Amino acid sequence: MKFAESLESHRAAFLESLRVCNFSPATLASRCQSLDAFFRFLSSRGLDDVREVSAEAIRDYQVFLSSQPFTTHTVHAKLIALRRFFEHLEKTDVVLLNPCGGLVLPKHEDRLPRNVLTPAEARRILDQPDTQTRKGIRDKAILEVFYSTGIRLEEMSRLTTHDVDTRNGFLRVNKGKFAKDRVAPMGRKASQYVEEYLRKVRSEWSKSNRDERALWLSSYAPYGPLKKQAIGVYVREYAQAAGISKRVSPHVWRHTCATHLVANGSNIAYVQRLLGHRSLETTQIYTRVAVPEVKETFRRAHPRARVRGSMIEVRR
Repeated sequence: MKFAESLESHRAAFLESLRVCNFSPATLASRCQSLDAFFRFLSSRGLDDVREVSAEAIRDYQVFLSSQPFTTHTVHAKLIALRRFFEHLEKTDVVLLNPCGGLVLPKHEDRLPRNVLTPAEARRILDQPDTQTRKGIRDKAILEVFYSTGIRLEEMSRLTTHDVDTRNGFLRVNKGKFAKDRVAPMGRKASQYVEEYLRKVRSEWSKSNRDERALWLSSYAPYGPLKKQAIGVYVREYAQAAGISKRVSPHVWRHTCATHLVANGSNIAYVQRLLGHRSLETTQIYTRVAVPEVKETFRRAHPRARVRGSMIEVRR
């Protein structure tokens, strides 16, 4: 849909302000899509000037979003984008009063991550790539890095050869979510397979373009940077090949990494730093996901929790 020129120009200026502040491409795309939806709503009401948007129109839009088959998380994200857009318009003197000033955001759903892999399921998927082939070595390295570091798909696709230190077992995430950089440790297996990929595979694929710095390259000539969509496809295909009925995405690996760390006693503050969460509250959800596994480990390992028949075995 073609929106009014004034709406388009204001959106372009807003997105440019985010770009200057080093917001990630994923955030820019999300804010753009959210404004698309809002502009369609304005068009349905005959509005094409942001200065005509009232607090009542914002409330009507919130009611409209709530009537759609969206999760509370999605509605929250769309309204956050709207609030930031009008804050930008107020700051740049396009509007005198921010119509989102009294906007009350819906409370986030208390959602637990779905489709977290068990350790056995994770191993089955990790064993799927054929490491006798170049593509298999690359894909094995990608899966190991997902499991070891819990990085996001967007972050994985933007890694460069300068961002990995296989000798010391670290990778650097540049301009992650909220435009923040962080360093994540890679486990021994992940470091081993990334090193093998760099030495045996990437060195061959990059011969025609020595200036290419993207870490992950396509297995097809001319061996350009591997697209994030392709990474997502490969992750799903290996899960299906392993006979996993769960819908496995790169984000499922992120949840799995965090859950397994917490279940094995990792400090929650460490997991927060690893994942790049701004708030510890966001990370604490994994303590709830891991509770059943922690209880099972306790039941098997603690001398006061061993069961004999229907009675607890008490050791004197």
